[in-house]
Amino acid sequence: MTDPSLFPTGVAYTPAEELIINHIVEKPREFLLQSIQDVAASLGISEATVSRFARHAGFGDFKTLKNAVAARSLGPADKMSASIDEGAGDVQAFLRQQRANIDRTLEGLDEESFAKAVHALVASRRIFLHGKGASACVAELLRFRLNRYGMLVELLPAGGTELMEGLVHAGPSDVLVTFGFQRVSPEGQALLDHGEKVGCTTVLFTDRYVRSVGPRATIELYTYRGEPRAYHSMASAVALVDALVVGIAAQLDGPALETLDRIKELKRAYGHLLAR
Repeated sequence: MTDPSLFPTGVAYTPAEELIINHIVEKPREFLLQSIQDVAASLGISEATVSRFARHAGFGDFKTLKNAVAARSLGPADKMSASIDEGAGDVQAFLRQQRANIDRTLEGLDEESFAKAVHALVASRRIFLHGKGASACVAELLRFRLNRYGMLVELLPAGGTELMEGLVHAGPSDVLVTFGFQRVSPEGQALLDHGEKVGCTTVLFTDRYVRSVGPRATIELYTYRGEPRAYHSMASAVALVDALVVGIAAQLDGPALETLDRIKELKRAYGHLLAR
């Protein structure tokens, strides 16, 4: 089954539309394999009714509806299986898909928002980073890169009330960065909400063009990671983070290079004592 909350309440659905909702909730995997014609035939309704339902329920069109159902219904094993079926484990096909994902990220990225993110991070007193699940590794990469420039960076706990131990120190001169792919986690929502309350800049990495639910970030950076039914790689997210790091280095210029030079000198001075 899929989550019934996918469909907004307070909407006056027709009996035929209720049939469609029940079909999707009870048989999401079957629905994902069906065309509009298939759904109409299986439920004994018209194709126009199925098409209208998608718009009436707030999804724009039938494809958007299917993508939303896939995002709610398919687990990691299903997505991995779909990717294996499509690419047959071919490394070239997989890497070409990642290149396509990066191209889509470039098309969807707002350059003004990117520039604002660079400026905000450079001007910040301190940077708080948060990532949960697979995005935790991207948050750690960003922490490592920015720390090498001598910037004050704190990686917040992924979840639980321990998150508040670090979040309580955030103020108007700080920047909060979080990752919310498919949906913003409860921790991410708390971070964005708190950031707004204390007046600090918040940056959200997201794969959604439009988000109508939950607190908004000051700056949102779009990252395309593939179709909802496919395995979601972090390649495009990492590429965008690296682009952000390079943009910050260009703004910092001398100070960033000086810090890197000092790191190099320390490695040279104490390298004989440390394991490689």
